[in-house]
Amino acid sequence: MQSKEDQEKEQDTAIAAVSSLGEEITSPHPKKRRRTDPGGRSDVQVPTTNSIEKTTKTSERRVGAENDFRQGTQPTVGPWGFTQDEVDRFPALKRRNFWCIQRHSATAMHYDLRMQVDGGTVSWAVPKGLIGISKNGESSRMAVETTIHPISYTTYEGADGRHFSAGRKGGTLLWDIGQYAITRPYEDDFSSSEEQAISRRKRRHRPQRRTDPNGGLHHLESESSDDPEGHHQEDLFRQALFRPLQYGKSRSIHFTLKGGRKMVDHPFILILAASSKTTSVSSVGKLKKTWFLRLPKGVDGYPWDRGGEEGDFWGRSVKSGRTLKEVCAGYIARPDRWKSEEERFKSWFGDADDV
Repeated sequence: MQSKEDQEKEQDTAIAAVSSLGEEITSPHPKKRRRTDPGGRSDVQVPTTNSIEKTTKTSERRVGAENDFRQGTQPTVGPWGFTQDEVDRFPALKRRNFWCIQRHSATAMHYDLRMQVDGGTVSWAVPKGLIGISKNGESSRMAVETTIHPISYTTYEGADGRHFSAGRKGGTLLWDIGQYAITRPYEDDFSSSEEQAISRRKRRHRPQRRTDPNGGLHHLESESSDDPEGHHQEDLFRQALFRPLQYGKSRSIHFTLKGGRKMVDHPFILILAASSKTTSVSSVGKLKKTWFLRLPKGVDGYPWDRGGEEGDFWGRSVKSGRTLKEVCAGYIARPDRWKSEEERFKSWFGDADDV
């Protein structure tokens, strides 16, 4: 039978063994054991410079992972690197033909329309927005083409810390997200009245497109279940945006914004006049082309109903439910993944969106 002293010694040894085992499991850098030779000398392994650097990098990665966990970071899904939560809330982000509209409190208040093509979002700053336009009143609105933005900016919302006159603060509100459909072949763009007359005669022999009860044009048959990822619509948008034009001809893009919380089935036309007077230079030295946003045939207008521009329907974020004033009062850091896109899209940083 063991004496009390022997039992306490055995218990201490067991506790030490368990503590050592726990240290090896939980620590990414377990302590190196000492090796004792028959003469009783201990050979202690001294860490090298490489091992110290490796340990430091591992610790930094662990700290970063812990911070990501505390911030609620989720694994990314789909082709664009959005989180599962973002894709669940906005299914259009799984497609290539997605769009977003952000309300931007900058040097001038405006709305930014962004449409995805080739891994970036082509952007237009629309001072008065896309709602409130009417053929019975203001039938055309200015839309200034700005710099291409990173994909990761699509769902961004937050204050930028700037202050403007009358106490207004700077920031961005996520106004809506959905998918676009190009609703007319790009061959229909003409500038002269003679060419337009020829185009009309040709269209008489084409099958008529159906209209919805609200007067909006249905998209082409190619934008359907046959194009689940939106590749074809992205191709049509690219052709309409970048195709070569003959001298004196205007560029136009006929499209429908659909699938959003606010923009459910809203057709528009973006027109870039042939005149060079519609081009200006931004604060970062980039050309800013002035387009005009118009309504297509069969659409009379989109009124600011449901409480108006600042009401609960039109005036609140689809991401947070906050108003623009509430968004600008706080601050949200930009996503870390912007760093990997900064080199490609560095030209947009600054006031490139300011009108």
